[in-house]
Amino acid sequence: MHLIFVRHGDPDYKADSVTEKGKRELELLADRFEGFDATEFYVSPMGRAQKTAEACVSKINVDMTKPPVPVTTLPWLREFSYDCIDPKTKKKRLCWDNMPHDYYEEKKYRSDKNWYKTKLMKSGKIEDHYRDVCSGIDGILSSWDYNRLSEDIPIYNCFPNLTPEEAKVDTHLEQKQKNLDPKNIVFVCHLGVMFAIISHLTGMSPVQLWQGFFVAPSSVTVLGAEERVPGEVVWRVQRMGDVSHLECNGEFASASGFFGNFLEI
Repeated sequence: MHLIFVRHGDPDYKADSVTEKGKRELELLADRFEGFDATEFYVSPMGRAQKTAEACVSKINVDMTKPPVPVTTLPWLREFSYDCIDPKTKKKRLCWDNMPHDYYEEKKYRSDKNWYKTKLMKSGKIEDHYRDVCSGIDGILSSWDYNRLSEDIPIYNCFPNLTPEEAKVDTHLEQKQKNLDPKNIVFVCHLGVMFAIISHLTGMSPVQLWQGFFVAPSSVTVLGAEERVPGEVVWRVQRMGDVSHLECNGEFASASGFFGNFLEI
């Protein structure tokens, strides 16, 4: 199984939509999804994500000989834009908008068990919002028979796709592997909530992702289910923030959400 995360197109935050540039991005993103074998779409309720999902699905749900790919809107996939009270200024600010010194000087932020116990996060009840997201993604995975081993261990039980005999063979250097589970689940959402989900699936603090990683609008991030023990999978990032659909067509990537330029290479 693969989990595909699509960040919405270049945002017009005031209108909760996409900019004119965002519309061009979505045209190219739609072309990228044409013919893609998607199993299901899950979408944030926010307008910019809805428009992005509509573009993607428009090129998938065109074959009338096949049932349409289902699309479900989920409230917990909204942007993770929850406010906290800044301990220094006593003013409201987004929970993931730490200044560098504030982040690096607080060791709890690098702990997947303690990041939400900081004074900042507790002021906004961020743990509760994070648990909603974790429960949401685990519920979806459970519906496809991937069940988390425990709250503390990000290993998921599943129906075995790998035989014990296959597991004994070390294939990790092979260019092409057995397709263990062909399902492709697509999430169209936002940078903040996407990183919250990835942190839960990989066993790390979301603050590390919020502070240390960036994905551009309309980018594609892919997590694969890696089954080395028959009937058990872990999630591993295969691709992060891929904007090849833009760069191959002469459309520069937006730096919205990043304090600087986006390098094209």
